[in-house]
Amino acid sequence: MERSKEVRTIGVWVVILALILRLFTLAPLENEAFLSFLVYLQTGRLVRYSDSPATTVPPTTAPKPSLPVPQPSKGLQFTAADANNVEFYDFTAIGPDLNALLLQPLDWTLTGEDPTVLILHTHATESYTRQEGEIYEESSAYRTFNASYNMLSIGEELTRVLESGGISVLHDRTLHDYPSYSGSYDHARKTIKAYLEAFPSIRMVIDLHRDALDLGADTQLTTSATVGTEKSAQLMLIAGSDRNASHPNWQENLGLSVKLTAILEKMYPGITRPLQLRQQRFNLDMTTGSILVEVGANGDSHTAAIVAVRALGAGILALAHGANL
Repeated sequence: MERSKEVRTIGVWVVILALILRLFTLAPLENEAFLSFLVYLQTGRLVRYSDSPATTVPPTTAPKPSLPVPQPSKGLQFTAADANNVEFYDFTAIGPDLNALLLQPLDWTLTGEDPTVLILHTHATESYTRQEGEIYEESSAYRTFNASYNMLSIGEELTRVLESGGISVLHDRTLHDYPSYSGSYDHARKTIKAYLEAFPSIRMVIDLHRDALDLGADTQLTTSATVGTEKSAQLMLIAGSDRNASHPNWQENLGLSVKLTAILEKMYPGITRPLQLRQQRFNLDMTTGSILVEVGANGDSHTAAIVAVRALGAGILALAHGANL
């Protein structure tokens, strides 16, 4: 009897090993069943993939730029009155002086041949509410691997705007939230570190996200603004502090976010949501020119997010030659 059980056990393991080997022989890094299996092992979530290649937006039907690309100014001059354009939520109880941070000099030049801006996405698979005619597979609610509709597309548009204004940009397309969402910031930190070591010319690191809030009954958070004659999502900048971890330059980073919020509101009134100061540092401690931007929310359309990120690019171009110098 014991011998029979042993034979059956060996037989079961042979079958399991055969199945695993079969998965590996089906181009494991490209096989959808294998990828789903990896996600399940690391997260416990079943992820469904499309059986067909992801649908992309043909160049002829992609949203056309309508915002003029401003040429970088020779340096902005802020006044104390500009702080009135910045709505601010402090979740740290630190109480920073926004007027002083706004007027603090920003001494940099982002234009030139060497890369000065790094764009990345800690949560690259975040996406928006699908609209009529947008056909793509969601890996989970408001998330997709389709680069034409997730945050990679938002980063591509920002790259286009900045490069049109003479800024050399590096756009990292790593899916830091795949296959494990919980380690996203740790993965992104390694990516940022590698870029900063390889390109010492980088002055600004931009982490693009989209916000989310499930309001129940299929109602999702939406934002609304107008840029020119176009409907736009809103932008929200989030700054980190040293409450939970070392972040010696958090005030300088906050000052950059204050300046950018102020100029965005001057250029496109209503485009920003309140700037937030949080206890976490969100990898913003790695450069003095780090910002985290929420481009719209999961209830917004992808088209509205594209309009918003073009406005963000215009604001960054306005700061390309510094401020208060």
